[in-house]
Amino acid sequence: MSLRISCCYCTSRLNVHDADRPGGGVFSTRGCARAARRLGILGSIVGAVSLLLATGGPRPPKSIFGVYGRPAAGHDSIRVTERADGKIRVAIKLYYSNGHTCQLNDDGEWREDRLAIVAGALDPSHPCRLSIFFDKSGVLLRDEGFQCAPVYCGTRGKLDNVRLPKLEPILK
Repeated sequence: MSLRISCCYCTSRLNVHDADRPGGGVFSTRGCARAARRLGILGSIVGAVSLLLATGGPRPPKSIFGVYGRPAAGHDSIRVTERADGKIRVAIKLYYSNGHTCQLNDDGEWREDRLAIVAGALDPSHPCRLSIFFDKSGVLLRDEGFQCAPVYCGTRGKLDNVRLPKLEPILK
């Protein structure tokens, strides 16, 4: 005895054979194997996204926290700290000629390989997007679209392509 069943996902036919016949009790189809693989991959993706959402997203390495530059009056510094609520706080103070400075204090979000800060800008449709990259020697700032400096810096200040060495870790 043979029974034909339609697969609702890929519209292939499943052939189910009796167990007492050769090949009995076996599903045979090519289309449904492909559909099963697709569903398995989709299930893996959904599981990974659910795990990220449940854990609050990827966590930054502990090595990013600390002071970069020199935290003294008249010296460039960037302080990166982890707040009690898990957010990452960044305090930037940069000095330029004729007393011009850049100052930004805001929370950032860890994204794969960098800290991303999205802050207010002169044009609300083009927000300030500051990316902070970390390596063993220090930190590098990138002002994407150059929307941050007009708001957070004096005339001669800039937030793009600023590099400072790591000074000290902040211990909890």
